[in-house]
Amino acid sequence: MAYQTLERAPPPFFRQGPSALTRLAFYAALSLLLMAMDARWHLVTPLRQIIATAIEPAVQVARAPVLALGAVAGHFESLQAAQRDAQAQRKANVQLALKAELASQLQAENASLRALLKLQRSVPMRTTAAEIVAQASDPFSRKLFIDRGSLAGIELGSPVMDETGLLGQVTQIDPLGAQVTLVTDRDSAVPVEVARDGERGVLAGDADATSGGLELRWQAADTTVRAGDILVTSGLDGIYPAGLAVARVIEVQRRPDAAFARVLCAPLAHVNGGRHVLVLKPLAPLALAPAAEAAKTRRAAARP
Repeated sequence: MAYQTLERAPPPFFRQGPSALTRLAFYAALSLLLMAMDARWHLVTPLRQIIATAIEPAVQVARAPVLALGAVAGHFESLQAAQRDAQAQRKANVQLALKAELASQLQAENASLRALLKLQRSVPMRTTAAEIVAQASDPFSRKLFIDRGSLAGIELGSPVMDETGLLGQVTQIDPLGAQVTLVTDRDSAVPVEVARDGERGVLAGDADATSGGLELRWQAADTTVRAGDILVTSGLDGIYPAGLAVARVIEVQRRPDAAFARVLCAPLAHVNGGRHVLVLKPLAPLALAPAAEAAKTRRAAARP
């Protein structure tokens, strides 16, 4: 009997509860009941809130590494985006600066052309518009080259001026270009007079010796010329028409032991800048030097 009892009835410690299928059915039914009660009377909402509040610290601890990695990645991404934006802004600023410089240059050129057009209408003689294309590389001379020559009607000795005053004189000519000797060149000499009182003199160029590049020579020590006077061409040489503005007196130096005063002047024209000029027809052609005239005669005689 003892053995039969041991085999058929195990001790209570090893007894099993309901079967797995029974528990599944029970919990499924309980879940459906709770879902129905929660949908109708919201009975489980307080319990859900209590559980969510209880596990919130654990959720935050679990999310902390993910949030930290996201913040680091966002920081580097923002830094790269800021660098790209800064580089794009620098490029845009350079482009805007270039456009502003070009607009300023075009505006200045437009103003210069308008002034030249107005001057061309006011000059009674024939004029030709030209553009400065180069400057002489010789440091001891002051010469420019323009893009109009004999084919455009340019003649030797033609006065050249910009919108502010006399620039120089054509001293060498080619079919498609010409050389202009500036008034500040050491070989330049222009007969002028003071616009205020008509006192005459010769304006000589010497850019290396004077601060303004011009000197009104052979003025007596008691001359009435004073700083600020405007000098205009007198027309006595038969080449420059009278009344062209040339220079402004900047200083008059008088010494007790000198018979002549030193009158320093500055040109009114843009001798170191500018781009567009007017070439005037000279009152009389520029006479060639004796040597050049002799060479021209020999070349003419040598032709068959």
